[in-house]
Amino acid sequence: MTSIKNARRFLLSILFAVPLLFSCAPMGNPGGASSGVQRMYVINCGENHTNDLSRWTPGQNVGRAWVFSDHCYLIQHAKGWMLWDTGISDLVAASPKGVTNPNGLITAHMPKPLAVSLKEIGVAPADIKYVAMSHTHSDHCGNANLFTAATLYMQENEYNAAFGPEPQKSGFVVANYERLRASTVVKLNGDHDVFGDGSVVIKSTPGHTIGHQSLFVRLPKTGPVLLSGDMAHLVVNWDQARVPTMNFNQDQSVKSMQAMHAFIAQTGAQIWINHDKEQNSRIPKAPAYVD
Repeated sequence: MTSIKNARRFLLSILFAVPLLFSCAPMGNPGGASSGVQRMYVINCGENHTNDLSRWTPGQNVGRAWVFSDHCYLIQHAKGWMLWDTGISDLVAASPKGVTNPNGLITAHMPKPLAVSLKEIGVAPADIKYVAMSHTHSDHCGNANLFTAATLYMQENEYNAAFGPEPQKSGFVVANYERLRASTVVKLNGDHDVFGDGSVVIKSTPGHTIGHQSLFVRLPKTGPVLLSGDMAHLVVNWDQARVPTMNFNQDQSVKSMQAMHAFIAQTGAQIWINHDKEQNSRIPKAPAYVD
């Protein structure tokens, strides 16, 4: 019994940090494909159930239960596989009722391990050449340790906070990504064109965390898409520039949304809100793909 309790305590420690209170065939190696992005797989990487939506919608929805979706995005590019976000820890998949954080606000669920979802597509973690996360909260970096062979792309200030002496002050749990310390890393200070062809561009969108970033992907048929990360948790938050009280910097959060509204007007991109379950219900999920 003691060993079970200790295991559950460890699981809670890597899932929840103190600041959280506040078309379908498997694909092989894409190396021989034509240039640019060929397709993107949207992978179900868990759900967060809350009993009080007002923490994300200040002044509204007090005591209202809600379910936030959570996704990982596997991008097939001519130069190799890129993974954006790594979802809730695969360890949660072993708990059918989910894992609840100590204050009871959030219960994390993971339907099946990310490693299994990748296998269904025909991809192994070691096949991923490029990995980036919108930010370092546990529902976005829960399986980061699987991808030590990949080059890591992070904003430098986010990297310093995550791997510095006090990551817990930023709500980061080192156990989720500790193995990436030895990875090849590209530290960013703003936007970055990952492949140099304009097809995948990391956009600096600080506010939710000190070095939060979003991802612009130009798909061959669907067209340009902006993956939000936690720049906005819901479509209504995006539309109304509504900022959760627990964000790192309220003003930066609003400025990032304003900048991305202008960017979308310029590029004609769709915005896909990672945590908006209703919006995401209309997007095909892996092993299907979006091209």
